[in-house]
Amino acid sequence: MIPIIYASTSGNVEATCQRISDLLQEAGFKTSLHRAEKTDISVIKESIFCLFATSTWEHGEINPFFNKLLAEIEKNDLAGKTAGFIGLGDTRYEQVLFCKGIDIVRDAFLKSGGKDVCSPLKINGEPYQYFSTTVLNWTNKLIGVLKDDSN
Repeated sequence: MIPIIYASTSGNVEATCQRISDLLQEAGFKTSLHRAEKTDISVIKESIFCLFATSTWEHGEINPFFNKLLAEIEKNDLAGKTAGFIGLGDTRYEQVLFCKGIDIVRDAFLKSGGKDVCSPLKINGEPYQYFSTTVLNWTNKLIGVLKDDSN
């Protein structure tokens, strides 16, 4: 089971995670969607691989719904865990902080001993126009990595 843990307020991150979940399921993987504010650290600790997703708020902050889980990630040993990362942002704002929210989550996961399996997916603006291109391509690369790791 691949838990997909996300923070979403407008629905864009949630819709993107649902699309990725559907693609993973079509490829034969089992997934589960988890809202970050309702997710216990045990979901991560009991999984070998997770996906994390969030938008970027204010001046390079994570979505506040991710704060509690981020604190748990920072104080746990996640050695042996792997993850993929999905960020939504908007370059109309501070470009240097584009998708900084997911960078914060990724950095905390790596500092806690986890490893990432591929480059983060970063989407600029509304995600729906990217579902059949960027999101599909990234998910297909992820599927390839996951299938290689299971052999």
